[in-house]
Amino acid sequence: MESIIKNALLSYLLGRHLINNQQHAFLMRRSTVTNLLDSTHDWAVLLDVGTPVDVIYIDFARAFDSVVHRKLLAKLSAYGIAGKLLMWISAFLSHRMQCVVVENTFSSWSAVVSGVPQGSVLGPVLFVVFINDIVGSIGTLASANLFADDVKLYSRINDTIEASVLQRVLDEIVDWADYWQLSININKCNVLHLGSGNLLIEYYIKGKKLEFADTVRDLGVETDCKLSYDYHIENIVRQAYMRVGVLFKSFVSRDCDLLRQAYVTYIRPLLEYACNVWSPYKFKHIRAIEKIQRHFTRRIPAMRDLSYDERLARLNLESLEIRRVRSDLVLYYKIFNGLTNFNPSDVFDVRQNVRLTRSRDKLQLCRPMCKSKVLENNFFVRRIACWNMLPDDVKNLSSVSQFKKALMFTDLSNSLLLK
Repeated sequence: MESIIKNALLSYLLGRHLINNQQHAFLMRRSTVTNLLDSTHDWAVLLDVGTPVDVIYIDFARAFDSVVHRKLLAKLSAYGIAGKLLMWISAFLSHRMQCVVVENTFSSWSAVVSGVPQGSVLGPVLFVVFINDIVGSIGTLASANLFADDVKLYSRINDTIEASVLQRVLDEIVDWADYWQLSININKCNVLHLGSGNLLIEYYIKGKKLEFADTVRDLGVETDCKLSYDYHIENIVRQAYMRVGVLFKSFVSRDCDLLRQAYVTYIRPLLEYACNVWSPYKFKHIRAIEKIQRHFTRRIPAMRDLSYDERLARLNLESLEIRRVRSDLVLYYKIFNGLTNFNPSDVFDVRQNVRLTRSRDKLQLCRPMCKSKVLENNFFVRRIACWNMLPDDVKNLSSVSQFKKALMFTDLSNSLLLK
């Protein structure tokens, strides 16, 4: 029943465009990756023309547990949720009791009057509704991106006037949080100053200065003030080596199939999570990441006398570099086929090639002039040439699965640095 209610609620809200586009959590075609790509593309475009950017990361304390039920129901009603659906959600939230257990001692039971049920199907969607109008506090004075209760507020900062505007928007968000009884954990809020000419302006919440950060862990990706992702790459390489060591100490068996499955489950995801955002362009980083897979496959006794290419073939693995290229191209395909929240014309310069006859084949991506590595290596730029070189019959396939299968037989060697 919960799933039915959730689907009905989302269908109503999304069908009427009531959920803001800045929210990327718990919604179809949106994810941590779309959140990060959206933000970092905005930043890269500004940094490429020498415009500094200030990013304020806002941390809410126990946000899911702090949602006041009566205020959530009021918001649902304001969005037009009424009748039996609203009554069902009210009953879903009501008459919940809680107690504290310490060893074998129980406290008295008390009514739960706030918080969306975590672990439930409906709870996350109700929280998205509750925090949805926080964007109204921002307006057009700044930009923001959300992933559930993770909020980042940002703006270009050319002078102190623009910084004062960003501070004013931050104050509006603080007022919004106070009204809706969500607490901001000021000690966990950070400011990331992007750009070499950044003025390093200080920002405050209720009179307390927010800490500057050289790097911020943004939805699992270590983001630095140069958008180089050097620290993130070095960190995942270090963690991956540790995991390889743990895996071989933990597994008595040296069966190739078992070790391969452990690798693709436990180690490779660490090296590929959100790689569309941070994909390396420096040769040393590309090589360092690939060395993890080389190291792992070489430690399998039956593989030690084989070359790296032979080990990959025996284990049915591919190089990590080619997997990153394919991952980017698959996401390009999804964008052009309406399978993400991105509008292609907002992130790509799409022009027609008049020499081609079929309308779909005429569309070619134009690579922007880049003054910096930051924009040149940005997701929406770095694979343009590779995408344009794909055969038209591959780009025009009707499903993601067909496109992925076709990529397996497409020569992408021109996009690789490791030969």
